[in-house]
Amino acid sequence: MDHKTKHIGVFGSAFNPPTQGHASVIEQAATDFDQILLVPSAAHAFDKEMLDFAERVTLLEKFILQFTNLSCQLSICSIEMEMLKQQPDKPVFTYDLLNKLDEKYQASSQSVQLSFILGPDNMAPETWQKFYRADEIKQRWVLYPVQEKRTVRSTKVRSLLAAGADKSELAGLLSPEVTDYIFETGLYQSLQAQ
Repeated sequence: MDHKTKHIGVFGSAFNPPTQGHASVIEQAATDFDQILLVPSAAHAFDKEMLDFAERVTLLEKFILQFTNLSCQLSICSIEMEMLKQQPDKPVFTYDLLNKLDEKYQASSQSVQLSFILGPDNMAPETWQKFYRADEIKQRWVLYPVQEKRTVRSTKVRSLLAAGADKSELAGLLSPEVTDYIFETGLYQSLQAQ
């Protein structure tokens, strides 16, 4: 029986939508993990307005199609939605998420080390200090910070779409699969009417 420790990176984000900035984070982290879990926020701790959870999961399914030669497994993890259903009046905090994942993996016979992948946004000290039980997260789990190699913000993408941008204006910001899906469904574009 193989008792090798499995290294799992936990990359949480609104993924609203998933951008090539997110892709850069994954590319940087891939060689250090056996698996990366993409965990879309179900109820954001910082009260971010987000597209419907199921739509963001579908966007992530399109997004991961671009990774054909990744050195680790990439999975979409909907655990935050399960946690939200159990406590609908409370946001899902990173501390609680990591705790829940720890419990899940401890219940299996496999040895797992969880690391929390910190993108450039969350790495900023003023943002990190807003995290619920930030110091305990640092003590209990490995923090895996990544550099900002591609500055692409979901906010900018949403603004461009709301302003009526065409596909060419989104080149390099989104994967072709995500761009195509957004234009097929009209996601984010109806904001123009508001």
